[in-house]
Amino acid sequence: MSTFHHKILGDFTFDENDEDPRWVAQCEFPAFAAFKYSSNGRVSRRRKIPVAVYGEMVPPKDAISVLMTIRKSQKKLVEGICRAFFRDLHQQGYEDLSALEEDYGMWWSRDPVAVALSCREVLLKRLKRDRIWQPEDLFAVLYEPSIEIYPDSDESGEDCPRTLIDFGAEFEQEHGVSVLTDGKSVLNLGYSGEA
Repeated sequence: MSTFHHKILGDFTFDENDEDPRWVAQCEFPAFAAFKYSSNGRVSRRRKIPVAVYGEMVPPKDAISVLMTIRKSQKKLVEGICRAFFRDLHQQGYEDLSALEEDYGMWWSRDPVAVALSCREVLLKRLKRDRIWQPEDLFAVLYEPSIEIYPDSDESGEDCPRTLIDFGAEFEQEHGVSVLTDGKSVLNLGYSGEA
């Protein structure tokens, strides 16, 4: 079994899955423990979260660099994730709601009532309120974060890994949700693996 050790991030093990070979690890990102629930609804604070770096080669420098950026700015990134979902769930920043097309954004971007109804029971149980009233309320409905890094390249041909932070979500139980990040901020939202 192949392993790779990073002095700060820890040990990565090669998972030789035929379709998606990847290097996997449990890396310490304490700020992500704010997403404290698991899919079964129990409290499960974890300082370490699963990380997967896709590809057969030892995790490249750019992937390690993104993970180190996440580590350095994790508190700000966690806050940014909550703010981004809050804005999207409340349709903030949409200038003309009548112009929203069927293929624009995720379903939750267009149907805040359905989101509120799907989260209501959990919010009442965990926060003693029936709606997402502030960005921090997202900690009650997003859970089990994981990081996936895919090799990618930008138009200049330089390596630029596509980095996603996936979550389970009360309002999207079938697919989960995902955040595209550069390690410091939220660049886009979408279904798990697709942001």
